[in-house]
Amino acid sequence: MKKNRFNTYVVGFDRTVFWSYFFLCVVGLIVMVDISSVQSSMTYFYKHLAFLLFSWVIAILIVYFFNFEKLRFMNTWLVYLAIGMLIFVLLKGSTIKGATRQISLGFVSFQPSFFARIALVFFYANILADKQETLQNTTNILRFMENFPALTLLTAIVFGLIFAEKHLSTIIISGVTLLGMLFYAGIRKRILALVLVVAVIGGVFIIKKGDDFRANRMDTYKRYSLFFKERDLTESGSGDYQVRESLIALTSGGLTGTGISRGRAKHYYLPEVRTDYVYTIIGEEAGFLGAIIVFLLHSAIFFAAMRISFRQEDLYLKLLSSGMAMNVYCNVLVNTGVAMSILPPTGNTLPFISYGGSALLMDSIAMGVILNISANRRTV
Repeated sequence: MKKNRFNTYVVGFDRTVFWSYFFLCVVGLIVMVDISSVQSSMTYFYKHLAFLLFSWVIAILIVYFFNFEKLRFMNTWLVYLAIGMLIFVLLKGSTIKGATRQISLGFVSFQPSFFARIALVFFYANILADKQETLQNTTNILRFMENFPALTLLTAIVFGLIFAEKHLSTIIISGVTLLGMLFYAGIRKRILALVLVVAVIGGVFIIKKGDDFRANRMDTYKRYSLFFKERDLTESGSGDYQVRESLIALTSGGLTGTGISRGRAKHYYLPEVRTDYVYTIIGEEAGFLGAIIVFLLHSAIFFAAMRISFRQEDLYLKLLSSGMAMNVYCNVLVNTGVAMSILPPTGNTLPFISYGGSALLMDSIAMGVILNISANRRTV
């Protein structure tokens, strides 16, 4: 007989996820001390510490007191809440560098797009668990839209609003996560392939016909990426500055790094060093070894979370754990890929390390969900 999780208490959870998460947070604190000591008189460190402590409290509450099977009725409402916040930020949000993404809450700001990513994972896990047989028997994209109208419509609305905020990287990360969940749930491969083709065509169209800054970023990527054999750096200009400085810092780190506090990039040579390019600081000061350890810790969380997912008998918990894992890990791959010019430059944070309250809170919530699902329980 299935245990009632409200009549049980937690006696343990997955140690790999917990300790990897903990050590990455510690690395984040060390990096913020290092950067703040030369840029902001420790202001950003103190804020990051406050964000982190709050995020830990939320994650602990989720691990010990949430019952996700009992709370499934809220999943659709989470998406409605995300849509409401995304609309509000477009109407009343703060515009920074041409993008309107943040709601100012006085001493802190909140980015609803991060919450929307988490809300969609809950929503997809709920719908796909209830209609897995329907999903597996759906043979084409039109039947998919007919069988899953809420899934199709609400996803389109959320992505449309995020696109209006000029936050394309969030759409890419969330899109890959949701496609991964669909694949895991058993969607026909031909439907998945068609969606991927449409997404690639749409992305190319947006880059070519959309705002100039996206096309300029692609030009920069072509000049510096190792994937292009014929690279011409003679035309590099101010638009290449961040990519160029990131690669200079990474290569100067060598195998073991310049040493903590001895890096050059954080001395205002590299913009957005607290957020988008924090991995560059790690690579410069801790070298290849330090950078690979950070990447392996993130990877450990992903593979441990997937192992947790495989062990679940409940399909909803299986999809929820895997969705949270993919949501975080896709973000890791994009951030580290941008730092090394493997991917085109785009703005997103490195989970648990970059400065930013919204991202840190949402990623910590994802960890709380995964640890909750992995928890060993005893009956009261």
